[in-house]
Amino acid sequence: MNNIEMKLNKLIDTIRKDTGINSIMDAMEQLSAILLLQYFYEVVLKDTHKEKNRKTFKNLFYNWDYFNNAKNKTDFLKFKDILQTLFINEKNSYIKSATWDKINSILNDIPLRIRSAKILEILLSYMEDIEFDESLAEVYDKLLLKMTNESIASGAFYTPKAIVNAMVKVIEPSYRDLIYDPSLGSGGFLIEAQKSILDNNCQKSIQVYGQDKSPFAILLASLNLQLNNMDINNILEGDPLVDYNDLQFDIILSNVPFGKVPDSTKYRDNYEEHFLNFETMFLKDIMKKLSLGGKSAVIVPEGLLFNSNNEFLNLRYELLTKYNLHSIVSLPSGIFLPYSAIKVSILFFDNTNIGNDIWFYEVQTDKPLTKSNKIKEQDFKEVIELFSQRVESENSCLVKKEDILNKKGLNLTIELPRKEDKLNSFKTSDEIKYIKDKKEDFEKLVFEFTNLIEENKKANFRETMLLKELCTIKSGKPLIKNEIKTKGKYPVYGGNGIMGYYDKYTHEGDNIIIGRVGAYCGNVHFIKGPVWLTNNAFSIIINSSIEIYLPYLTHTLRSLNLNKLARGSAQPAISYEKIKDIEISLPSYEQQVELANWFDEIQNKEKEIEELLKIQKNKFSELKNYMIISKSIGNN
Repeated sequence: MNNIEMKLNKLIDTIRKDTGINSIMDAMEQLSAILLLQYFYEVVLKDTHKEKNRKTFKNLFYNWDYFNNAKNKTDFLKFKDILQTLFINEKNSYIKSATWDKINSILNDIPLRIRSAKILEILLSYMEDIEFDESLAEVYDKLLLKMTNESIASGAFYTPKAIVNAMVKVIEPSYRDLIYDPSLGSGGFLIEAQKSILDNNCQKSIQVYGQDKSPFAILLASLNLQLNNMDINNILEGDPLVDYNDLQFDIILSNVPFGKVPDSTKYRDNYEEHFLNFETMFLKDIMKKLSLGGKSAVIVPEGLLFNSNNEFLNLRYELLTKYNLHSIVSLPSGIFLPYSAIKVSILFFDNTNIGNDIWFYEVQTDKPLTKSNKIKEQDFKEVIELFSQRVESENSCLVKKEDILNKKGLNLTIELPRKEDKLNSFKTSDEIKYIKDKKEDFEKLVFEFTNLIEENKKANFRETMLLKELCTIKSGKPLIKNEIKTKGKYPVYGGNGIMGYYDKYTHEGDNIIIGRVGAYCGNVHFIKGPVWLTNNAFSIIINSSIEIYLPYLTHTLRSLNLNKLARGSAQPAISYEKIKDIEISLPSYEQQVELANWFDEIQNKEKEIEELLKIQKNKFSELKNYMIISKSIGNN
């Protein structure tokens, strides 16, 4: 974790201490709004003639007696008033620009949720260390990813970067294109399109348009674009399915919303067909707005490709007969976890002459995708290489459109040709080479692991405190066993870890959980996002004024093997009395972060070694079985 990343995480942690903040989404909203204001202050006044005498962002508010004047209502309107008065005094032209008007309109829809003037004051003090350079944009994107991992609801605003990069690379935007995203989210598609053009040694800015009906999304996207030096004048808050305009676009990139429309009657004036689902309406809207010769790449739920309802059937027929649907990339399950487990595909279609076939590619990953195991850029390497060539491979094939149109249902879920029988395709020489290659990987991992250990990072402990002095330790709420489901919205944690799922939650955000009852009591989990905690586990709630980095505390508690404190044979349990007086040594917050990251690296490297050993063991067993079978029954 670099310095700027630590600073932004510290800002988020500070905001989350306020009683008006209920989730990481609230914290991201507040941080983004203030950063947007600070960005304009820092950037706009940089070249003014009063540069030498200008105040820091924080001192602006002291100058206006912001914190001491009880008459001043604490909201973003007051923030804007302070800046606006300053800009007028400076006679700065920016205040009259469409960009400043855009910022005004964005913040009109964002409430200031921070209730504590003290926390706000501390926050502004920390923000004095923020520098608006290229690294800030990259770190902000990481913060968005952290938000989606911790909050299920926020997944609607973020598309994994590996997917965005792959879509942009194969669609190849140019600076002449008008580029549009009707479900803007955090603005990732537009930003990567700009980066792609700059990477091709073109220094010209592109014209981008984006729309989203969520004020939260517009705020995130506006700041994200500004940090990447992009114009936000054409970023619009509103429903693209209702706010009709005549614009058409050369490139449309989007991850469209999906699910049932709660009130389809509001859209009837805009569409001749009667749509009941967001994914069909958005795809229809994209088709209408794609200019002649235009290109589109759209992520859709896989049900859109095979659903036999007329709404879906008619849309697929139009796509096949009026547009050049030339490629479909099927993505593995779990792409959007924990937000959604729905399987999706990417449709690539142009408003050009219709081709004769569709190139289908199925993205494969080494391991199933989970909340912690995300899709990687490496997973898209082959599809990017083969996309323009449209070649057939182990993971791709060509299908004639005529064959699809001649079949009932117009099913676009294309299956790859069946692979060879495993026994017939098994090559001993390849398997031996694989084992030797993995041996080199294993040696490399062991070398990296020992190097990590040898780093032997130092810690300067400031003080030692008892666990009860740092935090409140409470057990969770009882939950009847038959109410716990095998699938559901939120994981349920008991004494031994996850025991199922439930539709409600007791805890949100970052939490440390200690198993209280059961054979594995004393196990320690650091969790992100909403969970239900039963009364068979403890939660750790920090109540100290000392800054605590939760992953550091998690590693510390895990290392103590708390299970040894359990009492009882039939039903082992740990009591509050046994853990409350545990001594915790605390270095500075920065060192806590550094040490926790180091511990994570060591732990992850250990898991990689264990996984590789498991693969090697399975491969040895597979090779042994093949040799036996091939020599005994293989020729029968």
